Amino acid sequence: MDIKGLLKKMEYDDFRGDENVRITGITNDSRKSATGDIFVAIKGFTADGHKFIGDALKNGASAVICAHIPEELKDKGSFIVVREPRKSMASAADIIYDHPSGKINIVGVTGTNGKTSTTYLLKGIYDYIGDKSGIIGTIGVLMDGEKIKVDNTTPEAADLQKYFAKMVEKDIQHCFIEVSSHALELNRVDNISIDVGIFTNLTRDHLDFHVTMENYYLAKKKLFHITRINNIINVDDPYGERLYRELREEGINAISVGIDNDADIRAYNLETTMRGTSFDLNIMGTVKKAHVNTPGRFSVLNSLGAFGAAYASGADTDRIIEALGIIKGVTGRFEMLENNLGCTIILDFAHTPDGLQKVMDTINEFAEGRKIVMFGAGGERDSARRAPMGEIAGKYCDLSILTSDNPRFEDPYEICLEISKGVEKYNGRYEIIIERDQAVYYAIDNSRSKDVILLAGKSTEPYQDMGIEKVPYDEGSIAKKAIIDVEKKRGLRE
Repeated sequence: MDIKGLLKKMEYDDFRGDENVRITGITNDSRKSATGDIFVAIKGFTADGHKFIGDALKNGASAVICAHIPEELKDKGSFIVVREPRKSMASAADIIYDHPSGKINIVGVTGTNGKTSTTYLLKGIYDYIGDKSGIIGTIGVLMDGEKIKVDNTTPEAADLQKYFAKMVEKDIQHCFIEVSSHALELNRVDNISIDVGIFTNLTRDHLDFHVTMENYYLAKKKLFHITRINNIINVDDPYGERLYRELREEGINAISVGIDNDADIRAYNLETTMRGTSFDLNIMGTVKKAHVNTPGRFSVLNSLGAFGAAYASGADTDRIIEALGIIKGVTGRFEMLENNLGCTIILDFAHTPDGLQKVMDTINEFAEGRKIVMFGAGGERDSARRAPMGEIAGKYCDLSILTSDNPRFEDPYEICLEISKGVEKYNGRYEIIIERDQAVYYAIDNSRSKDVILLAGKSTEPYQDMGIEKVPYDEGSIAKKAIIDVEKKRGLRE
């Protein structure tokens, strides 16, 4: 496609340059700009992309989308001037990659917790059915055996369209994407054809960005106004109950799912063990038996969301239920680590009060020995959730080990002290061990038979954000090494 063809299909205020220039890609990262790319200059929270137009052109960018042309560069490139470069990037990317999202069944999952698990459950369902599918989310982009790291839960619009185009090339039929509230507010999912939306829940998070819970809710709600076929809403969540009601009043398709509240698709008679949860499943009046291999109500609710989306997309109900019964679970989401220590060691991403509460509720259903939790809280983020997380730990656990979790430019010890105030409210015992790898080892080294140890917060996140740099970090590998070391120490392994 040349610029002339692109301009015929998008809105713009002005163009200067050669409209015959060939365009093959688009990016808002000047460092990744190459011949054939359009560089989009976006004014962000910490930097203005217009300052990097010169760098993009030096790196080979064939054209620029911007709000204004720097005086010194007016004769050095082709410029498309627009009012809102971020919105225009979404539109241009959709055009450049030939509208790829309309060629795949796309399910968008939004909510505070459960997004990753739900997308992986959906992939497990379609793997079982025999359809090719891909994932875009926190753990990265997964397509046809290839895994690509991403910086954001929901990548920028230009990257999303590029990934969809690659999936079309690989004959992938379905894509399951985590849709963050930031993405909805910052136009990352504009011009994407989303077939089904899933709402998992909404609890306090990201208020450093949204300021109020109402703003956070309204950001999430945007997803359900752009879906083509249906929406799956967890009505056990108070915000989900409100969302379902409002969507129906607005004439927008929605299917309710839940456990406690009456719903179109409802699970009841739950029986939980360490091996998972079995339940009766009422699907629009038809009752089936179902089982998921990850224990807990939160796991059942995630499964209901995935079931609902597959059901709305036309998959056979019996095949969906069969698939849910064999899916092993998501790495780093209530993942039980094998060991010979006689205890249960769980790796989980829980990093909010609600997330930690749900995991502890599940552990309570089967725990026989002590309950030990290791966790921290992010620096330069919503500090009001630190003490509440401490309260949950103090209320449920025999020992809380407080440690670093992306402290950024804050003092991690001070963050731990804020958490400890919540632990103390319930007279809970706690230790502060700032170095996270040492905290992991301490938790495992001090284990006893029948203990349940929860390593919460980092899960599969591949780094610690230390402010000046992101230090590589792999909690799963660190925990497995600690398990081996302690087993050797106790004569349980050669």
